[in-house]
Amino acid sequence: METKERRHDIDWLRVIAFYILIFFHVGMVFVPWEFHLKNSQTVEWFETWMGFLHQWRLPLLFMISGIVLYHSMGTRIGKSFFAERSRRLLIPLIFGMLIIVPPQIYYDRLFHGFHFANYWEFWKTVFNFVPYPMGGSLSWHHLWYVLYIFIYSLVAYPLFKYLHNEKSLNFRNKIGSFLKKHPNSIYSLIVPLLIYYYTLSQKFPETHGLIDDWYLHSVSFTLFIVGFGISSINGFWDVLVAKRKQSLLQALIPTFILAAFVWGPTFEVVNEDAGWFIYVYGIFKMLMIPSLLFAILGYGRILLNKPSKVLSYANESVYPLYILHQSVELIFAYYIIQLDWGVLPKFVLLVFVTFGISLFIYEFLIKRLNVTRLLFGMKPIIKLADSKTIKNKLLQTENS
Repeated sequence: METKERRHDIDWLRVIAFYILIFFHVGMVFVPWEFHLKNSQTVEWFETWMGFLHQWRLPLLFMISGIVLYHSMGTRIGKSFFAERSRRLLIPLIFGMLIIVPPQIYYDRLFHGFHFANYWEFWKTVFNFVPYPMGGSLSWHHLWYVLYIFIYSLVAYPLFKYLHNEKSLNFRNKIGSFLKKHPNSIYSLIVPLLIYYYTLSQKFPETHGLIDDWYLHSVSFTLFIVGFGISSINGFWDVLVAKRKQSLLQALIPTFILAAFVWGPTFEVVNEDAGWFIYVYGIFKMLMIPSLLFAILGYGRILLNKPSKVLSYANESVYPLYILHQSVELIFAYYIIQLDWGVLPKFVLLVFVTFGISLFIYEFLIKRLNVTRLLFGMKPIIKLADSKTIKNKLLQTENS
């Protein structure tokens, strides 16, 4: 079963989610939270908007990744599925760990007082294959998301194969009918998220270290599966659209409460063993996250399902920009934070530099060659003659 409808709203949300991530990472230079480089002056008022974004930016990415995988899976089964996932995720991950990420570690080390004769002297240490930060220079840094999606795709493949097959049509129709009769059942997603939070969040705080990240795995993998289910289960999108106003209201109420009492200056209260507060905070947090995700998807379906040239360009460029952005950011942040400027001008400059340089590299060094497109997880450029040959073969296959 192949999905031919182009969902422009999903493309828009994917682009927006990754752009929010870039803004968030730039903001990390200017808040008191731990990060690779820090401006000499940090501002606590950044914590409110960043604290809000931090709750749902990654859940949205994992849910959209599941949705996108359904629409891109097509007839890829077995080896072709694993080949596509490797080309799209594994190759950029390995390339990123060896080439893209090391400058981040280099400037991290310079910022913390280490000295090297030059960058190449440092870069050689990457091939000692000792993990960062345990004395080594090999790390996936922000590319942990790529690794997680790759692993989740492999683990969930049997389920995805079943849901993408006509054999599961009756099962999917039954779930779709249930959702239409009981639309509020979509909010039952709150229950497993609460269980994860109460049982795992304090024992396994977010690390991006793969083997010890069980709270993040439980939330992210669940949302990845739900995202795939949203597109594979008939009627799920209709329910999201119908419940978009309720979802938004359910998200806004806990958001305002948490913004007023938790995501303010210091952000310390959620990191403390506060006893009863952990339980109260968990309820507000897990009511907000799925409600906001459903609201975003519901309103996105209504407002954003439109093609445009801007979207076409942004959608193709956003993955290479994601791979590039944090290295570009930290290289220039190292010098920008040394300027005798206020926080806000530095933040604005770093945002423009991060986007601008990343787009420049994409436009002139990545998108024009098939080898660089491969390294950054993009589809190859197909020449006109090749495209006609492919079309003829497809027509011959259909006629036979």
